[in-house]
Amino acid sequence: MKGISRFITYSFTILLGFIILTVFTTLIYGYYDQVSKSNIRSSLKQICVQTFFGIVNLYNRGMENDLIPDNSTAAVIHKIDLNYPDSISGKEFEVYLISSSEIWNTIKNITIDGKIVNIKEEINSGSKIIANTIDKPSVSFEYNLPNMPVIIQGKFSSGDNQTLSLIRYNNNGTIEHVVILGNSDLFIRLNTIN
Repeated sequence: MKGISRFITYSFTILLGFIILTVFTTLIYGYYDQVSKSNIRSSLKQICVQTFFGIVNLYNRGMENDLIPDNSTAAVIHKIDLNYPDSISGKEFEVYLISSSEIWNTIKNITIDGKIVNIKEEINSGSKIIANTIDKPSVSFEYNLPNMPVIIQGKFSSGDNQTLSLIRYNNNGTIEHVVILGNSDLFIRLNTIN
């Protein structure tokens, strides 16, 4: 009986030690994971702020240029390089510029049978810069832009062209501006839904 009792005591002690070690390891890993995600999120926020100031700088420089393109044509007014880092905490990342649309305001304020209908409550339907990691852990940061008199669009992925371009176009006598991130030579503006 003494041998079995000691065996049970030793087994219980080893099992308890293993459980304590597992819990301790899980807590340390959870803490490391949270700190790592927090650092990545902070870096993504910094990328968004850097992009925002790049857009403002580009727009201000572009407004100093008096070039007026011919009707139904566009011209690149100014370009700047954003000098993004190669990676964030060893993770590749993407940056998206998403412009607000006048269509959203039309849909948001729709009236049916004389009553205003709220289709979706949106905190901010304005322009946004979204930065996220490509690799695991998946972390994202969304930066809402203040109202700006410029359309923004485009995408950057790690290793791509990190240039912001200001394009001025003449839309039948109406001069508009678009800021494009990356390699795109095409910009899109949605005005109506049929």
